[in-house]
Amino acid sequence: MPDSSAPLVSVILPVYNAGEYLRPAIDSILSQTLQDFELIIVDDCSPDGSLAVARTYEADPRVRVLANKQNRGRSFTDNYGAEFARGRYIAKMDADDVARPQRLQRQVEFLEQNPTVGLTSSFMQCFGESDIVYTYPVSADAVRCFMLFNMPVANPTVFFRHALLTEHGLRYDDTILDTFGEDYEFIARAAEVVAIVNQPEILLNYRTLPQTIKGDVHARRNAKSNQIRERLLRRFGIPFTERELLVHNTISYVPFTLGNITLPEVHAWLWKIKDYNAQTGYADPAVMLGCVAERWFLTCYLNPDNATNSFREYRRQPLAGHYKLTTKLQAKFLLKSYVLRHR
Repeated sequence: MPDSSAPLVSVILPVYNAGEYLRPAIDSILSQTLQDFELIIVDDCSPDGSLAVARTYEADPRVRVLANKQNRGRSFTDNYGAEFARGRYIAKMDADDVARPQRLQRQVEFLEQNPTVGLTSSFMQCFGESDIVYTYPVSADAVRCFMLFNMPVANPTVFFRHALLTEHGLRYDDTILDTFGEDYEFIARAAEVVAIVNQPEILLNYRTLPQTIKGDVHARRNAKSNQIRERLLRRFGIPFTERELLVHNTISYVPFTLGNITLPEVHAWLWKIKDYNAQTGYADPAVMLGCVAERWFLTCYLNPDNATNSFREYRRQPLAGHYKLTTKLQAKFLLKSYVLRHR
């Protein structure tokens, strides 16, 4: 018999050493315009007092605080919180971000209005060390195409039907002990069983921290992402050599350095993806063409090789005809290519 007291949304907030930022994160959920929710906070043995901060909210009947007996990592912590979730929908939340007041309302409305969509996320506004806006592919086909290269959703705003867990048995892979790659791996498996569509609106303020350990973070995250990309390409079914896999992984992660990879090699690989998709119907051909054309532009535009005229190579290849450059961006591209080769 259904639990009539169950909330509409279960918000799962894993915590590890986020004491300094935890109150604003919790407060942003408790002050949502949609109030039919439960907030499940799971502390992963934080040594910084995060659990004590979380416990100060236990008087609120919407809040449940759990604590791992030992440090188990992000994946285990997410799964543990999900075991107690009673809502029709599951909302992810990070312990150092701030949800905008209408986040839950807008995401509930979106899934209610789109019954064929199983998971969504939104755009994010950075604050702290950066003020950029993170945008993501919107349509289901665009998500599937972009996912071959990188994470196609904003993980701190992920929102999905509880059925994804109960009917499809999805869980985060708790053998991934780091907080690098568990979200990408989960989304890749979710995309096999439900449609993923993103909302083109900003529903969360994403905290950016000083660049003190970014080099190590990037290396560890990219190593795990490389494994996930290889798995995705195999599921996509496209045949590839070790060299082509290297090309694919290199151009998927920004910032990157091509090394001894040439731009013609990159274009040949992207064109191969486009052709193979047309044969298999993995995604709408026009959407895939747009995706690989954008990747071709980014590769050329961000290529730091001062021995190559990246702009001329970009324009020389067929994919350039399928990505529209604004006049301003074209001028920046020309200038950058010139400066790199004449400094």
